[in-house]
Amino acid sequence: MAAAADSAEYHAQVLSFQQSNLDKTKVAENPALLKTQVDNFTAANPKAAEFALATVYDLLRADGSVYTVFEDVMRKLDVYSQCLAAVKAQQSVFSADKAAYVLSALMGNVPAAFSEKQVEGFLDVLRAVSCGCSEQGQLDAVVNVLKAKEFRKLVTSNASFVSLAFDAQTASPGVAYKKLFVLWLLSFEGSLIFPAETVVQKLKEVLTCSRVEKVVRMGLMCLQSLLPNHSDVADEVVEQGLLEVVQALEYEKWRDAELYEEIKNMSSQISTRVAEMSNFARYERELGSGKLKWGFIHSPKFWSENVLKFEQNDWRALKALACCLDNQADPTTVAVACRDLGEFVTSHPLGKKQIGALGVKDKVMKLMSNTAEKEVRREALLCCQKIMLNKWQDVETA
Repeated sequence: MAAAADSAEYHAQVLSFQQSNLDKTKVAENPALLKTQVDNFTAANPKAAEFALATVYDLLRADGSVYTVFEDVMRKLDVYSQCLAAVKAQQSVFSADKAAYVLSALMGNVPAAFSEKQVEGFLDVLRAVSCGCSEQGQLDAVVNVLKAKEFRKLVTSNASFVSLAFDAQTASPGVAYKKLFVLWLLSFEGSLIFPAETVVQKLKEVLTCSRVEKVVRMGLMCLQSLLPNHSDVADEVVEQGLLEVVQALEYEKWRDAELYEEIKNMSSQISTRVAEMSNFARYERELGSGKLKWGFIHSPKFWSENVLKFEQNDWRALKALACCLDNQADPTTVAVACRDLGEFVTSHPLGKKQIGALGVKDKVMKLMSNTAEKEVRREALLCCQKIMLNKWQDVETA
């Protein structure tokens, strides 16, 4: 009997609010309508709670200016307690997701109405194992809170909220989009909380695997923001060959014609960065770090264009390159140095003479026999062959 009464009450509420056609104007004129909905977030009848949450959720999504109404009546609504209780209640994933979205959206758009302690409390609930939100619901809430600069550090201090750990091939488009949206928001900060290499690897993976337009567009937006503002990411973009990945997108079929223009613009920006990175100064910066890695500036094209510049400053760059052979803690650096020294010998007219003066041959021969790293042994062997042979170009041709 009680269940029937609850059901009848719920259907009466649905009919009443459907007839009221709740919108910004009606809410502004009669805040009691909004308060009734918020009070029902924790209604005993799960259907009534779902309806109330969906109503306010749709209201916020349909008209961004409605936040001004909430700002005026926030203290009377007790939205924080009601939403938090709805998330904790675990009546359904639907209710938890909608309650988390409503509360986080208000935090992101009306930050003055919430204290840091309240935001921390909400984030603790989201982070808890017992949280009833779906992965998508949690991501939506995190993105909403990140929109408020006042609370951004509270979110970024927890790695689980801003992780790029997702598989672009298997993740749902919604999850991939939101993960990239988080990256896009953080790209406007002075420094990224992610390593540049990780960021570029994930963007490359997404742009290679995903063909969902909104995900691809968000990936391009991330690049658009990162390239001019984060030089380490821009360098990685070139090193990891994103130019070819972005150019390949032009040959896909997209429904939105504007996406082709965005792809072309991004290809042009990366091409400009490639041209900037192909200079000798970039190579010297990497030498200065003492750590070498495979990439664009260690290609034969670089050596054919820049080998004579090694004569500058009393062969300073060549001496630094020879010193990289002593970096036994980093096998990749040693392997790249062997490759580059071999390229120098075959490209510069005085290559063998300068290499001999630095004692490179003896170091390289020791590496051939005294290291357990296959990559280092292989590159050391090739380097030694180039040092000992007079006409390496003829050997390559043969």
